[in-house]
Amino acid sequence: MNEFKYYAMMYLNDWFQSDKLFVAGVSSKNTIESLKAFNQAAKYYKVTRNFPVLEGEERLAMARKLVLNVRDPITDKNVSKKVEALSDRFKASYGRNAVSAASKFLWLRFKCPVVIYDSRALAWLRYNDYDVSASDGYDVYRECWLEAFSEDLPEIKKACEGLYKVKAYSLACDESDKDIINVTQSRWFQERVFDKYLWFNAGGD
Repeated sequence: MNEFKYYAMMYLNDWFQSDKLFVAGVSSKNTIESLKAFNQAAKYYKVTRNFPVLEGEERLAMARKLVLNVRDPITDKNVSKKVEALSDRFKASYGRNAVSAASKFLWLRFKCPVVIYDSRALAWLRYNDYDVSASDGYDVYRECWLEAFSEDLPEIKKACEGLYKVKAYSLACDESDKDIINVTQSRWFQERVFDKYLWFNAGGD
């Protein structure tokens, strides 16, 4: 559990430093602010390379349009189709496979039930004998990811419980205890804590 406390604090800082701003910016009705957030998020999540500049296009303008065209509701039953469909639209526009980028942008719009597809998380799953490979679809990856997450969820919840008590040592220092509790008890926050754990432990190291 102590290890998850480390990653819980890490994501608390990440949320208030980066993701919270990306989430608000991506869905902003101000086109300039929204496009700026898309570019910042693409750089932060290392998916900019998936989106070469299109002739006559402001960088990522088409990607933004495609992401914002994805409508509610996103459910456990349709989330995989939504992610894969967006990835296909990205490929049609930009010529590159972009499942990871699709999942990351859709997470910024909807959070749960979107699970972020990441190559390091995939490496961790494979190292720990989950039946998934890079050639499998997003649905197989998500199923394995959720199975692994559910096994550690009790410890992750415990690790998140006391975050508000140490807010003075984090980037959430100016937030109210209530707001921090609401965030850290959310399923999406706890899933992102697990993301951090997977990313830093890929390959079993």
